[in-house]
Amino acid sequence: MKQLIYFVLVFALAGNLTAQKTDHQILEELLQNTCKFYDMLRTDKGLYNDYVSTKESSDRGSSANIGMGLVSLCVATEMGWTNNAEEQITETLETVLGINDYGVNLEKTDENCFIHFFNIHTGESMSHDFSPIDTDLMLGGVLFAKRYFHENKKIGEYADRLYNMINHEVFVGDWEKGQIALEMNPDGSAKNNYTLPYNEYMIVAWFAKNQAKKKNNAANKLWDKWYASTQNLPHATYTSKSGEKFDIPTDHAVTKEFTSNFTFMFNYMFVHDFSISEEYHEAMKSAALADRAWWHDRNDLDEMGKQTYEWGTTAGIGLRDNKGELVESYCVDRICEIKDINTDKDRNKGKNVALSAMAGYSAVLPNLVREDLIAIYRDSRGLGKMALPAREGISDGGDYILWKYSYSDLNWRPSKVEGVDYGCMLFGLAALPEMLGVEFFQEYNDFFNKEKPSYKR
Repeated sequence: MKQLIYFVLVFALAGNLTAQKTDHQILEELLQNTCKFYDMLRTDKGLYNDYVSTKESSDRGSSANIGMGLVSLCVATEMGWTNNAEEQITETLETVLGINDYGVNLEKTDENCFIHFFNIHTGESMSHDFSPIDTDLMLGGVLFAKRYFHENKKIGEYADRLYNMINHEVFVGDWEKGQIALEMNPDGSAKNNYTLPYNEYMIVAWFAKNQAKKKNNAANKLWDKWYASTQNLPHATYTSKSGEKFDIPTDHAVTKEFTSNFTFMFNYMFVHDFSISEEYHEAMKSAALADRAWWHDRNDLDEMGKQTYEWGTTAGIGLRDNKGELVESYCVDRICEIKDINTDKDRNKGKNVALSAMAGYSAVLPNLVREDLIAIYRDSRGLGKMALPAREGISDGGDYILWKYSYSDLNWRPSKVEGVDYGCMLFGLAALPEMLGVEFFQEYNDFFNKEKPSYKR
């Protein structure tokens, strides 16, 4: 009985403290806790784990998370929360390049495409896929850090070495079809499986285009045919119950299914031509409003207390229906037509709400995202709130982030947070005007601009 009273008092006190915070304090706290989250992923050798878990430890590193972690260090530096990011980034680059005495050798192909998952202590493969997109998510963070710390010659030298050693030409398949390789063989050649526009592989296409030495190279042709304009891309259309239509770029040209929302945030972070394009901004708005409309149109959830400020759908841990049983699993969630809910075409049968996806749309809808994020944070049900595990020197266990919850089971709390998928929250919070603004990303993802950056907060 005493224990019950104690927990009631703790939650009552936490609710009272939340009510006393200003909106700005909440947003800044969430961004700072997001940077703490990436600090938790980082190892003493400068690499990054795949996820932070509330239940288990893991030896699995992620090449993509290296990129997200380096961007986080740039954000934390600009916000004034760290003063040793340059040393940390240098350490990471030396470990990735294998030029220190840590004994780590990240597995890669003969053309220097890195493995997706690796043993965090040795660099040995823990998966089967030498992955162009995970290689380039890492590379995006590396080049971001190079431009942010543009006066640090060592970071610049290491970043250039990494960029130049990765052969992007082999990632491009049939340019007329818009093919980018999903996986590579150890000898550097592409496996016979490719993705088509539109998705996050726009990042790979962007690096390949900029690395191409000849104007008529396949990478340039691929970019011009597909990515130079959103009008070149296949689209899927979501029609809300109110009759609004939202056209959204997709890689499902035949079935007209929707892509997962993280594709827009990742591309905004690392593709300069995306981040400054009004066309892509409008496409991103359409994707955001379609997602929000999809959750609003879910009348089957109204009796469970669903509010208008609850929306967001993307990849990461979630609940999944497995032969009638709900299981926690990695899901690549996305919206579907309302008529397809609870059918084989339903791509979010677990009814997982991803607040990271909502946050990531702040770049194009800052006022809407801010209002809805604050509303869900202040929601007395505590949906999506996750306490970071206590970690010496980082968190005492009382720091909260916003992540995921499910209308399949509102009592469910995810056991882990994947670093690459949570990158949408990092981007979204930092891109808010009162934090760093979209200009922060537009300036520092201009990787191939030889002029010094001119960003001022």
